[in-house]
Amino acid sequence: MLNITDLHVRIGNLKIIQGVSLRAEDGEIVSLMGANGSGKTTLMRAVSGLGHITGGKVEFQGEDITGWSSEKIVEAGLIQVPEGRRLFPLMSVRENLEIGAHNRRAREKEKDSLEYVYSVFPDLKDISGQPAGDLSGGQQQMVAIGRGMMADPKMLILDEPSIGLSPIMTQKVFEAVKEIHRKGTAVLIAEQNIADVLEIADRAYVMEQGLIRLSGTAKEMLDSSRIRKMYLGM
Repeated sequence: MLNITDLHVRIGNLKIIQGVSLRAEDGEIVSLMGANGSGKTTLMRAVSGLGHITGGKVEFQGEDITGWSSEKIVEAGLIQVPEGRRLFPLMSVRENLEIGAHNRRAREKEKDSLEYVYSVFPDLKDISGQPAGDLSGGQQQMVAIGRGMMADPKMLILDEPSIGLSPIMTQKVFEAVKEIHRKGTAVLIAEQNIADVLEIADRAYVMEQGLIRLSGTAKEMLDSSRIRKMYLGM
């Protein structure tokens, strides 16, 4: 489904991503792990058409999408939910969700998609008329993920969805990711909550300084002494 080969990305004169190769198959949850500054967000932005790719290739569903505009990538079904939510605070919850269905393919399914979002996040239906800026951080994250779901993704890219959330709200987010996956949507998720994300992932990659340093199945990662020492404090 998503195949990244020897990707290089710059920000200004800085080489941030230095030859990353990664794949995510149809129907998988793939975790991208690493400390702040490791390059996870830069990689995800580049895949979504928002970075300066200087080498390598990004393929989605067998098609080379390297250099495509972000709008064309969204239309193809590769949807990113960025870190920081980036909602419109004065607009209602429902209006923020409906913005997600702006591409042609998603507009045809907007009504059904909205009901699906409400089924995954029932709390949002009760507060659909409230301004997004009045919500808690956890509720805003639900809206951000829901907006991504409204775009009718074939693959959903989630950048640090649990950051700043309480343990209870974090579990709600991960339950939502599992539900999205059960519907058949592939997921690429960057996350520092390692123990929880490896419980739901199929495979995982570890990034350090713009490189993939380690990869394997989620079980292999959980069993890895290096991962347990670096990220789980064990």
